[in-house]
Formats: sequence, C-alpha cells, structure tokens
Amino acid sequence: MTNREYIEDLIAQAEDDFGASGALAIAGYLGQSLFYMHLSLEKLCKALWIRKNDSMKYPYVHNLIKLLTDLDVSLTQDQKIFYSDMNRFQAKGRYPDTLHEIEETVTPDIFEKYSETAKKEIQWLTEQMQ
Repeated sequence: MTNREYIEDLIAQAEDDFGASGALAIAGYLGQSLFYMHLSLEKLCKALWIRKNDSMKYPYVHNLIKLLTDLDVSLTQDQKIFYSDMNRFQAKGRYPDTLHEIEETVTPDIFEKYSETAKKEIQWLTEQMQ
C-alpha cells in the first residue's frame, strides 16, 4: 500500500467513525459518540502525519495534541483547548467506569458544541493535507 492509499484509507475510516458518532448521538449515547468523534479526529491527524512526513510510521499514540505538535502545525488557543478536551474523551471512552462519568456529565448542549467544533476541525485537518 502506498502512502497515498493509506491516507485515503484513514480518511475513509475517519468518515465512517464520524458517521458512527452521529448514530450514537441520535441513540442518546453521547459519551460513546464523543469517543468515536475522537477516533475520527485521530485518524485524520495520522493521515496528516503521513502526508507531511511521507512515511506510514506515524506515532502509535491517541493524543491529538502530541500528533499535531509533532507536525509543527500552528494551533490557535481554541484549537488547543478543543483537542485537549477531545483527548479526555478517548481515554475515558475506553473504560466502563469512566464512560459512565461522561454519559452522566455531557449534556446535549455540551455535546452539540463539541460536535460543531469537530466538524470545523475535520475541515481544517482536511485542508492541511492539500
């Protein structure tokens, strides 16, 4: 598989994960939806990493800030806060006890804010790959 094919595969997976995030939100599973939202962003960050480094040997980490910092991509303060927040959801979404905490604390309004920002960031990450 070429780097370009791998990037395209990661982008397709990211789109699927974001779709799954939407389905979970509709079903009322906001915490799990945020977990899948993070997966979508993570795959796009890794696709960008491959694009900028011309290598499929991206870091096997889940931390969005680390991936973006390693790319020397300029982030606004709002982006840093958003990606830091999203990192919390990937870690907590992996374990049942912390997933319950997310489900109990994320309101529909809070979820909508993250969802709208994620859509903007997905567009931004995609533009960075051009």
